[in-house]
Amino acid sequence: MKPTRTGVRWILSICTALLSTSAIADIPPAANECASDLVETTPSGDFTSLEGGEVVRHEPTGLEWRRCAEGMSWTGTGCAGSADTWTWPAALQHADATSGWRLPSISELRSIVERCRTAPAVNRQVFPDTPSPSFWSSSPSAGRSDLAWGVNFHNGFDLWLSKSHPFRVRLVRGGQ
Repeated sequence: MKPTRTGVRWILSICTALLSTSAIADIPPAANECASDLVETTPSGDFTSLEGGEVVRHEPTGLEWRRCAEGMSWTGTGCAGSADTWTWPAALQHADATSGWRLPSISELRSIVERCRTAPAVNRQVFPDTPSPSFWSSSPSAGRSDLAWGVNFHNGFDLWLSKSHPFRVRLVRGGQ
C-alpha cells in the first residue's frame, strides 16, 4: 500500500509541475514597457498562446488574432519578413480568401491597442515586430464611400484611410 501512495504523490507532483508551465506563461509581461505612471490596457496575462504561439486569444473579447501582420511569418519568438500592404478592397478579398480568418471591425482592432505606450502602440510581447503605422479594419466610413476606418499602431489612434491607399492587415477570427 505504501508504494501506491508514493506513486500517487509522484503523479500529483508531476501534474502540478505541468500545470504551472501552461501556455499562458509563454507570453512575458510587458508592464515595464509602459510610460511612467501609465497602466497597461492589454496586459500579456489577457492573452493565451495558441497553435505554437502563432495565434493568441484575447480572453476579455474571445477574439483570436494572428500575432504577425500578413506577409510576415511566426518564428517561434517573433515575426520575420516584411508586412504586405493592400488597398481596402484587396484587404477584404485577402481576408475572405484566408479560410476561417477575417478583417477585424474597428472596435475589434481598437481592443488590441496598448494605451500605455507608443511606437508601436501595441503589447510587443503579444504582437512582436508590429510594423507601423496603419492597419485596415473592415469598417467603412459612414459619411464617405472612399474612406474606411483603420488604426495607426504608431500612436494608437483611429483614423479614416483612403480605400485606394495600401495599408497593413492583421487577421482575426471569432466574435461577430
